[in-house]
Amino acid sequence: MGETQVSETSDKKNLRLLRKVPFFAQLEEEELGPILAHLQERQIRKNETIFREGTPGEYLFMIRSGNVKIYKLSEEGKEQILAVFGPGDFFAELPLLDGGKYPASAEALTAATLVRLSRENFLKILSDHPSVVTKILETVGARLRHFTSMVADLTLKDASRRLAGFLYEKARRQDLLGQKEVRFAMELTHQEIASLIGTARETVSRILQQFQKEGIIDIKDRHVTVLDMDRLATAAR
Repeated sequence: MGETQVSETSDKKNLRLLRKVPFFAQLEEEELGPILAHLQERQIRKNETIFREGTPGEYLFMIRSGNVKIYKLSEEGKEQILAVFGPGDFFAELPLLDGGKYPASAEALTAATLVRLSRENFLKILSDHPSVVTKILETVGARLRHFTSMVADLTLKDASRRLAGFLYEKARRQDLLGQKEVRFAMELTHQEIASLIGTARETVSRILQQFQKEGIIDIKDRHVTVLDMDRLATAAR
């Protein structure tokens, strides 16, 4: 899909978006202003490939709307989803730091509006604002811990606990844990969830049905309502 120049209205939206990115959030508005001029917007169709593993890492991507999956393919063509990102998230920061290639592929799960920043402009921002480097290292470290935890879960936890953990993290991100029930859209298919947690689609369907029977969750119209956060957390341990 085509790129668009950033309009004044988009500038305001993108300024809010930049404030959600940990390593830009610390900058003052007058420091963020010049960055806006370097942003490019892309409208992405559902299932459109954003980049493929092994291609040059040229851009940092931020999501203004929609959902994106990051995944790898085995030699046999089996897909392993590494992460799913939504509005306010960012991805592909690592190649901008080391000048390497994208270590995984990215594809839109839904129609999406992405905002991207080139490596050249990204490095200029680092030069102008050295303090941003510290925040980037913290971000990369946090994601490394996430993937380390993910590997441990795949090794040490059964499918039921991995699925409960996935649902709990989805609910936790809604910032509604003080409420009795937490409801969120399920943008992934059962097959995609299975790919993310390392199991079979049939296993995901069976466990979701079991959680519903136990009164932990309810699923309707592609939305999940967590009826008991405490029980879901316990199921994830």
